[in-house]
Amino acid sequence: MRIGILLQMAGRRAGGPETYEVELVRALAKIDGENQYVIYCNHPAAIEAVGVAQANFQFHLLRPQNRWISQTVTLPALILRDRISLLHSTFTPPFICPARSVLTVHCLSSLSHPEFYPRGVAWRLNHLLRKGIRSSDALICVSEATRKHVAELFPVPSGRLSVAHNGVSPGFRSLLPAEASHVLRQRLGIDFPYLLFVGKLQARKNIVRLIDAYALYRKRSADPVKLLLAGNPTGSTAPIEEAIRRNDLGNEVIRIGYVPEDCLNALYSAARMFLFPSLHEGFGIPLLEAMTCGTPVLTSNTTSLPEIAADAAVLVDPLSIEDMADGMLRLDRSPELRFQLVQKGFQRVREFTWEKCARTTLGVYQTVQ
Repeated sequence: MRIGILLQMAGRRAGGPETYEVELVRALAKIDGENQYVIYCNHPAAIEAVGVAQANFQFHLLRPQNRWISQTVTLPALILRDRISLLHSTFTPPFICPARSVLTVHCLSSLSHPEFYPRGVAWRLNHLLRKGIRSSDALICVSEATRKHVAELFPVPSGRLSVAHNGVSPGFRSLLPAEASHVLRQRLGIDFPYLLFVGKLQARKNIVRLIDAYALYRKRSADPVKLLLAGNPTGSTAPIEEAIRRNDLGNEVIRIGYVPEDCLNALYSAARMFLFPSLHEGFGIPLLEAMTCGTPVLTSNTTSLPEIAADAAVLVDPLSIEDMADGMLRLDRSPELRFQLVQKGFQRVREFTWEKCARTTLGVYQTVQ
């Protein structure tokens, strides 16, 4: 079988969708030496990011200058030229696909909460998702929560829906305190205790309520621990800046931007706790990264997050500042609870591997061909 895979986020520091694309292709390369793969990349850095050099994998960089032309003209022509029998779109589908098709659905937050996105972005995402969900021969959902959401919004036969959970990148591991502290001092200039958030700074991630909850936590705790926000902003940061100013936390909430994976290990490992109170997630890869690094986790009790975290995290209502602050205090005041969650986290992450994701994905390919 000649399989095309469209990588739209790889090489763009795009968070979970980029991690998914990179790790899926790497895992497929490890388990499948028979099928022929053509990887179509939107970004010049994608090929290096994936790092696969294998006889049955070839890469083609689409013209980045004009995405409209590359998706409507160039890609369909390449699919025909390359005799692709199946195209797997890993984020959104192309406008035209002259082959059988598989689409990965990460989440439908742009449909259920368009207010989280700039108007033009939400319109484009929703148009492509509706088209792809209705026309694709098979849909791969990254969680059971996403599968249920698709089934609620679209009349998709159950036989077209599969679930392939994400994994955690093999580079993540728990570092000893001395090793983590050394990396943080040398690379990021961090030498103080902190609570940690990792992810894009956007409305869906609930950053403003997180800051308000942190302010309440600080009032009730004698520990002068800071809050680190690691990730690039998407859209206006004015609401975040206002929350910091309103709570008089200018020196306590620190935005450190995008952090590469070789520093993330240390950042997770040294954190007092990892906070991920997102309003809507299709999966939540940072949960697994934090658990792998031995960090106790607090996350939301909504969408996919309870499915992924199970009993290995403190679950809170992301709409309740009081509940979030109370969860932080519980973790802060109970060494026993932190220890239990860390041990449960080590066990939980074993359930999620990219090899398992790739094998499920390959099984979907075989049913569609």
